[in-house]
Amino acid sequence: MARVLLDMAVSLDGLVSGPGGTDVGLYDWFFDPPEASRPVVEAMVADTGAILVGRTAYGTADDAQGWDETPYDVPHVVVTHRPPDPLPAGPVRFEFVAGVPAAVARSAELAGERWVAVGGGADVARQCLAAGLVDEVQLHVVPIVVGDGLPLFTRPSRALRLTPVRVVSAPSVTHCRYRVEPG
Repeated sequence: MARVLLDMAVSLDGLVSGPGGTDVGLYDWFFDPPEASRPVVEAMVADTGAILVGRTAYGTADDAQGWDETPYDVPHVVVTHRPPDPLPAGPVRFEFVAGVPAAVARSAELAGERWVAVGGGADVARQCLAAGLVDEVQLHVVPIVVGDGLPLFTRPSRALRLTPVRVVSAPSVTHCRYRVEPG
């Protein structure tokens, strides 16, 4: 059965975007990876069986034609109570599911033995963590301080205990992966 990986890039000050959701270059390393990051990117693409995103993250990428260039040839599940009309007809297969628990369950079905990657929105990521639905957390820490924007972590409803699994340092990003411990 699929496991769930929260997989997001953050600034040194813990933000996933700049003010108003602006792009501050947190994923530049992904599209032009330094040598040390290539195995991380290759593993992410190979190991992911489904991607889970929130409605805002879906809309932001859709507006920027970001889905047209994704290397992930896997189903994308969007958490929303308001699917777009008409439904997208592009190269990426989208499913729209109401509620985080149902969306995680559907993503796990679609992923099979591979990982479900929670890839965006901070709110969906926090909901998954709060509900105890995340098995591992992978943060790609980019050495910039944004100052103002959307934080990945706010005051969690429960403490998270994380055990380091891997750290890979590259010139433009440090990849940190942790196992979420029970309790």
